Amino acid sequence: MAFTVEFKPSRSDLHKKRLRRRRIITRILILFFAVVVVGFVAKPVRNAIRGWQSRRYAARAFTSMDERKFLQAREEVITAYRLRPQEPEAIRAVARLLSLADQSDALDFWKTLASVTPLNRADLRSEAGIALKVDDLARADEATQQLLEPRDGKPTPADLLLAAEVCLRKRQFDKATDLARQALADPGATRRDQFQATMALDTIVQNSGTKSPNDAKEIERRLAELAKDRDDVALDALTTLAQRVVAAGDEKNSSAIPVEQIVQGINNHPLATPANRLLAVDLELAQHKDRREELEQQTIDRWKNASDEEVTALAAWLYRRGEYQRELDAIPLNRATQTRELFLQHVDALGALNRWEDVRQILESQRFPLDPLTQNMYLARCYTEKGEQQGAENNWQRALESAAGNLGKLLTLGDYAEKSGAYAVATTAYDAAAAAAPKSRPAEQGRLRVAYALHDTKRIHALLQEFLRIWPKDVALQNDEAYVHLLLLPNESTLERRGPGASQPSAPDELSGIESLAQNLVKQDPTSIPHRTLLALCRIRQHRMADALAVYKGFIGPRSGLTPASVAVHAATLAANGRIDQARVEMASIPSNDLLPEERDLIQRVTSNQ
Repeated sequence: MAFTVEFKPSRSDLHKKRLRRRRIITRILILFFAVVVVGFVAKPVRNAIRGWQSRRYAARAFTSMDERKFLQAREEVITAYRLRPQEPEAIRAVARLLSLADQSDALDFWKTLASVTPLNRADLRSEAGIALKVDDLARADEATQQLLEPRDGKPTPADLLLAAEVCLRKRQFDKATDLARQALADPGATRRDQFQATMALDTIVQNSGTKSPNDAKEIERRLAELAKDRDDVALDALTTLAQRVVAAGDEKNSSAIPVEQIVQGINNHPLATPANRLLAVDLELAQHKDRREELEQQTIDRWKNASDEEVTALAAWLYRRGEYQRELDAIPLNRATQTRELFLQHVDALGALNRWEDVRQILESQRFPLDPLTQNMYLARCYTEKGEQQGAENNWQRALESAAGNLGKLLTLGDYAEKSGAYAVATTAYDAAAAAAPKSRPAEQGRLRVAYALHDTKRIHALLQEFLRIWPKDVALQNDEAYVHLLLLPNESTLERRGPGASQPSAPDELSGIESLAQNLVKQDPTSIPHRTLLALCRIRQHRMADALAVYKGFIGPRSGLTPASVAVHAATLAANGRIDQARVEMASIPSNDLLPEERDLIQRVTSNQ
């Protein structure tokens, strides 16, 4: 017989077992909740760490920018932005660096920053500064209006001067004068602020049409006072005084400082550059025209064996004065090959003397290694001047290929081709630049200049419409688009040439809308010649000839605002009101080739109807 013995666990054993089970369950639950919590917290913690690191790199970038260590600042900005693109300080660092580099893309980053945090005064100054540099007056105006508000303290002289610059661009001379004088009266104005305010007043005097002897004397007096120190502001003031005397030519010298003292001040200034000292020579030449040969030779003898910087300045000075052969004699090819700048100066002097075969031989001999873009541009010009069209086209094409995708190179190529008269190449280069950077003002302005050079009114209008889609608040663009639109509107004579079925003349409502725009623009800036030109042309198209003439009643605009177009419309207005002789005198002052075909047609139609 077998016996089975059962052992029942005691109460204490059962209790211990239950405790162990509870501990295991508790640990599992804790682990589960820990995993859940980590899942929710890890991302914010990671973002917080990255945000801290991003702010740290951005702070370093600001320090590097202040110390003008831009390559280092660029690396720190890139790191800050990559760590956390949403970090306001990283966005601010990108915007600040792009502003310092004069890149229009900075405006997009300032807009992004404003959407996440209010811009401080330093931000608004940078935004206004870059907007002015790329000619975006609407953005500059918005930024400066905020700077003029008493937020975080009153506006500084720098804020007032930025706002004055905007008003100058908008030709609001009364407002600009008030702002410049406020900056001058501010106890905190630095010498640089005082100089900039003085130059703003000078610009107003030169362009407002209200120039008076007292205004000129005040500006001269302020410049003379600023010129007494030994800092960079004093040098700028001396340079400005010298430029004014040179520009005056044979007119009576009204400078508050004797010419000899200006020359001595520039030559003895510790910060004077070769260009400054050569300006002093210009001043001496302006005062002693009978000693031109002597003074020029003295300058050449003094500078021709100097440093590369000084010799380059001498070459540029001789080129500017039209002394091409003397430049070549003073700086021969062996010396010119010391630096790229000197070499290009030598090549330009040869080109100015029409020695293009010499230029080609030098370039193809590789006497000095140039980048492909520059070499192909110059070779294209050489072949063009020699009448070898195929060689020119080949080199222009190579230049376009070298510049492809690079905004700076495309603008350089477009500018050179435009000045060389190669408008097809210039158009291609500027179009490519605009495609690479759609908001690049230099690219868009280049496209417009070429269209004007080709007298292609329809392309001009299409470009202006395109620009208005990018900068809808730009007053100058609004004015110019409306003006060219008026030129292109069909009229009775064009309908007769087109024959039956041609589109009818513009509707009264269309002309009325343009007149309303023109009236508002004139009201905003009564001194603007382009605005009055638009209004007068609109009334001519409405056959309101007397009203068109009334636009100019009592108006004396600045000579600097006159353009072939404004003269043509004014002459057409005179002719339409029976003043044919006056109209003919005005038209004789401008070459007909400076006018668009529609402007020439306007003059002929109005004159023939009298």
